Amino acid sequence: MSSARLETVVVADSGPLIALAAIDQLGLLRAMHREVLVPAAVWAEVTQRGQDRVGAAAVLAAADWLQRVLVEPPPDEYLRTELGPGEAEAIALAARAERVLLLLDDRDARRVATTVYHLPVRGVVGTLVEARRRELVPAVRPLCLKLVAIGYRLQDALITHACRLVGE
Repeated sequence: MSSARLETVVVADSGPLIALAAIDQLGLLRAMHREVLVPAAVWAEVTQRGQDRVGAAAVLAAADWLQRVLVEPPPDEYLRTELGPGEAEAIALAARAERVLLLLDDRDARRVATTVYHLPVRGVVGTLVEARRRELVPAVRPLCLKLVAIGYRLQDALITHACRLVGE
């Protein structure tokens, strides 16, 4: 077990949770992080409004180790007006915590998280790269191609770059 896992808490948004679950890799979050925090709005997006999406059932099945968090006070007005409820809560929760990594793929939300709140952000592909570096998965490319096959939008250049980072 990596010492980095013991120190890291991740706050997850719905897109990456569903994507990792859809390719049977949700457990990577448990293996890589001490805690996985899921804001209430994200949980609702995944398990209620998104219950028919690929991966939603796997997220529900992981409910024993995914920590649902009520975000109080609610996100500030800027987050509520600029982003969706799940992204706003994920950023607000991460901004209030210490030593936390934000798992987020939406481009606008990532921009807000990094430029306005100065949060460390990683997406699904970055998670797969880190998992490969820790030898938790044998390769990144097949997992990226699975994501593309289920409709997750990844640019070819991003896949190529990720594979280069791990020597594929």
